[in-house]
Amino acid sequence: MKISIEEFWKRFQEKSDRLMDLDSLNAKDKEDLLNSIDEDIKQYSEGLSLEIGKLGTNGRKLTLTADGDVDYFEDLINLYEQSPVLDFWDIVAFKQGKGPNVSISFEKYHLNSKKMWFLPMENPEDEEQLGLQIALDLEETEDEDLLVAVYSLIEEMIGEYECATILSYFELVRITDNMEEQGFKPLTELPELINLIGA
Repeated sequence: MKISIEEFWKRFQEKSDRLMDLDSLNAKDKEDLLNSIDEDIKQYSEGLSLEIGKLGTNGRKLTLTADGDVDYFEDLINLYEQSPVLDFWDIVAFKQGKGPNVSISFEKYHLNSKKMWFLPMENPEDEEQLGLQIALDLEETEDEDLLVAVYSLIEEMIGEYECATILSYFELVRITDNMEEQGFKPLTELPELINLIGA
């Protein structure tokens, strides 16, 4: 059963106090509450989900995400634009970039942005789109899990919206001794480049 934006926010507001106190709930109540709010957002749009941040001095952050699927970006933006102002909740659209220094673990891979390089590849058909060659110190560059890990790392660095709308493709290569001579830059410089393109 599909619900409207208004209905979703009505349900969220009804649960907002309990969501704010998430940490004080027992494991089952916490899981039930998170499942119910996840069900609510899926009833509005099946491609969306929520991330509830840690409790801080100003309350909690609520991140609306489409997990990088551009097919649901419009639904997300509409939901965000009609979000209510709620005390102690900071509501944001899309997972935000964390900046240049990021490390993640996914399956057997542990990646650190400080140990990787990139070479921007322009898209001749669209100046606002970018391809990337990503160089890393691994023998295997074709593994599906590694591709997911690298995409997740880049998304953490530059943010969900930018990752999905600016990056058109990337390919993985192995690090060699002369990366700078080949035109590669440290991956930590990628957020700065993305900001210039998106500006």
